[in-house]
Amino acid sequence: MRYLLSDLPLNLGEEALDLAKVLAHALGGLSADYQAVTLERRSLDARHKGAIRFLVAISFDADRNLTLGPQPGGLKLDPASVRAPCAVAAPPRRPSVVVVGSGPAGTFCALRLLDYGIEPIVLERGPAMGERVKAISGLWKDAVLDAEANAQFGEGGAGTFSDGKLTTRIGHPATRYVLEAFVRFGANPRILYLAKPHVGTDVIRRCAVLIRRSAEARGAQYRFQSRLAEMRFDVLGRVRAAVLASGEEIPCEVLVLAPGHSARDTFEMLHSHGVAMRQKPFAMGVRVEHPQDLIDRSQYGPSAGHLSLPAADYKLVCNFGLNRAAYSFCMCPGGQVIQCSSEPGGVVVNGMSNEKRDSGFANSGLVAKVNTADFGGEHLLAGMYFQRKWEQAAFSAAGETYGAPAMAVQDFVKGRASGHLPRTSFKPFAVAADLRTCLPDFVREQLAGALPTFDRKLHGFTSREAILLAIESRTSSPIQLLRGEDGQSVSHPGLYPCGEGAGFAGGITSAAVDGIRVAEWIAQSAGAPVFQPFEKHVRAGDLANEY
Repeated sequence: MRYLLSDLPLNLGEEALDLAKVLAHALGGLSADYQAVTLERRSLDARHKGAIRFLVAISFDADRNLTLGPQPGGLKLDPASVRAPCAVAAPPRRPSVVVVGSGPAGTFCALRLLDYGIEPIVLERGPAMGERVKAISGLWKDAVLDAEANAQFGEGGAGTFSDGKLTTRIGHPATRYVLEAFVRFGANPRILYLAKPHVGTDVIRRCAVLIRRSAEARGAQYRFQSRLAEMRFDVLGRVRAAVLASGEEIPCEVLVLAPGHSARDTFEMLHSHGVAMRQKPFAMGVRVEHPQDLIDRSQYGPSAGHLSLPAADYKLVCNFGLNRAAYSFCMCPGGQVIQCSSEPGGVVVNGMSNEKRDSGFANSGLVAKVNTADFGGEHLLAGMYFQRKWEQAAFSAAGETYGAPAMAVQDFVKGRASGHLPRTSFKPFAVAADLRTCLPDFVREQLAGALPTFDRKLHGFTSREAILLAIESRTSSPIQLLRGEDGQSVSHPGLYPCGEGAGFAGGITSAAVDGIRVAEWIAQSAGAPVFQPFEKHVRAGDLANEY
């Protein structure tokens, strides 16, 4: 019989022991009594700074009968669940499908369509990885922006230049499909059991290329530097063709819209066609950066520096009531703050890290909730224009350059100019500026009000080594395209809104899962049976803002 032992504590260093011996110590018998031992989950319990430990779940086979239920020491023993295979039969009909966007949503939609024998055309407005990396390096080195090749547009989508976190709260069965795909294409197998799986931008770039090559070998077509400029519909509003900026028309029965949340010209085109959408709240603020060892000492106490411990992270929230809150977002241990603008005349910052998380810096978004009432208008794209306004203000504050306006945290709290900026990982350069000129008043007030609270929760958060860089404005999409229970746009049949840009995801994993769900809907519309392991319904609100 196969069992699952949960909530097993291991002291620092013990996580490297032979797992069969660990089971024998916990449940009795000999290590030889336990076969096919697999580490299913490992999380870090740092609630008590002087006694930091790991909590693990282990599955295994045992010939002898073991007593199920609670065990001595707070352990729990259950029958291990059996994972269903992901293979499916091709539907009786194979529709022509165009997928717009090669980010996680578009990529995993394409992969799942291929499982059904449906061979999509994938359109990506930016270039393939090699040319994209070259363009981004130019921005970070020389402060020269390419509006079609940057940290938002190009092979792999925005997630390719991020922390590569695969953490998600959605609990969807397709999550395992996503993790196993990343491992198959080069990610470290530990992401299958870590409570906070992380790939790293250096690895995820390689994964993106290998995934694309595999998809092409299976029949998918990738078209880079192919921006969707228009769509053709029949008299009933059903999609009939995708039109590229070059004027080329690609006939299709199904058009999957997974463009990411920065494709603002695409959203304007959709709005001009009356595609159903609504305003959606998001968050806005800055990036805060500290030396990583400061965060390690605060989070790990006397255990800081232990070789078993990863670079420490944090998650902070300060509620103000009346639907207002400030919080940390997309925390990047051992990472760097990056310039990720995609429009001329606007500055946007974000965070990323490599697999080793060894930069010596820790950064996080420090953001406040922006409600639809804050947008300043009823226009469906008012949130998008609100973002643009403050990105342009940040550009002005940086001296009309693609540097980042910056301020020492202590100066921001006290409302005074920074004469000296703390060290930062940001490239191309930071510019000392008054961040009050590039943040809405209500955002600035909430951030300033939250920082003393955050310092009490995480000692040193407002130290003189901490710096703020503006502006973090692309936390999530400011709109949501409306779709029905079958995944199609409620206004235009055959159009499938998908992923983060469409308002149905909030990170790499949830975007990938939404792409899989859309592929399932398309396959079912072509006559495929419902695939039970992926059938679980997830509300859009559960998929969004998962960071």
